[in-house]
Amino acid sequence: MNVRDIVRKAWQVTQVHLKKLIWYGAVPAFFGTLVSSVYLAYQYNAFKHSALFGHQEMSLFKDIKTIWEIVSVHPKLTVFFVIIGFLVFAGYVLTPPIFRGTLIHALMRIKNYESISDSLEIGVRRFFPMFEFAIITGSFSIVTILTESSFLLRWWGANVFFILLPILLFVGMVGLIASFLFAYSEYFIVLQDKRLIESIKESVILVISNLRKTILIFILILLISARVILNVILILFIPFGVIVLTSWLATTFLHTIGFIIVGLFALTVLVVASYLMGLFNVFSTAVWVFTFDALVGKQNVPIKDVDLGGGHIKEEKAPNK
Repeated sequence: MNVRDIVRKAWQVTQVHLKKLIWYGAVPAFFGTLVSSVYLAYQYNAFKHSALFGHQEMSLFKDIKTIWEIVSVHPKLTVFFVIIGFLVFAGYVLTPPIFRGTLIHALMRIKNYESISDSLEIGVRRFFPMFEFAIITGSFSIVTILTESSFLLRWWGANVFFILLPILLFVGMVGLIASFLFAYSEYFIVLQDKRLIESIKESVILVISNLRKTILIFILILLISARVILNVILILFIPFGVIVLTSWLATTFLHTIGFIIVGLFALTVLVVASYLMGLFNVFSTAVWVFTFDALVGKQNVPIKDVDLGGGHIKEEKAPNK
C-alpha cells in the first residue's frame, strides 16, 4: 500500500465512521484549546505589563504576588474558578492518553472490520504508558520551548535570552528529530501492548528501516496540521472583534446579560474549533495507524528459504521483533 492509498483509505474511514470517532478526537481538543487560550491570554497580559514594553520589571515573585492579590480581593469567585480549573486540568491531563489509545485501537478494529466496543477499555488500560510517552515527548516539544523562552525573556531580559537562544534552538531541533523517530511508539504501545522503552526502540528501528515512507507521511501530516491550525486561529480570532463589540453593547444595557452573551458566544467558538481539531485528530491517527499496519505487516511476510542441495523450497515466517 503506497502513501496515496493510505491517505485515501484514512479519509474514507474518517468520513464513514466520524460520528463514532469524533468524540475521541474532539474532547481532548476541547480541553487543549481551552487551556491554550487561557495560557495565551496569560502570556499576552504578562508581556504587556513587562519591562519589555516600558512597564515595571516582572519576575516570578511579581507574578505570584499579583495572583495572590486577586485571590484576596475575590475569595468566593476564586473558589469557583479553582473548582472549574481543577476539572479542566483533570480533563486536560486524563483525556488525551485515554482517548488517544482508544482512537488508535478503534481505527485498527475498523480496518479489520471488527467491533470497537472494547476500544475504550483498551484506552484506559494503556493510560500509564501513553501518559509517560506524552511526558517524554512534551518535555522537548515546540510548545515547551516557547514557554521556556517567554519566561526567560520576561524574567531575565533580552541579553540572557539571546545568550541561551542557541541552546533552546538545539533542544528544539533534538525534539523535532525525536518526535520523528518516535512516530510509531504509541502504536506499539496500544496495538502490541509493548512497554514504553521497548516501543520507543521498535519505533526508531521501524522509522529508519522505512525512512522514505515515514518522511512522506510526516511531512504530509505537518502540512495538514498547519492548515488546520490556521483554520482554528481564524475561528478563534476573527470573532474577537465581534466578541468585543457584543460585550460592549451588552454590558452597556445590562451587566449580567453581557457576560452571558459573551460566554455563550465564546463557548460556541470553542466547540467549533474543537470539532475541527477532533476531525484532524481522527484523520491523522488513521493515516498513522494504516501506515504502521502496512509497515509491520511487510516485516512479517513469509520468507522463502531455498534448499540448494535438493531444490526443495520451504516457507518460514519472519520472527516478530
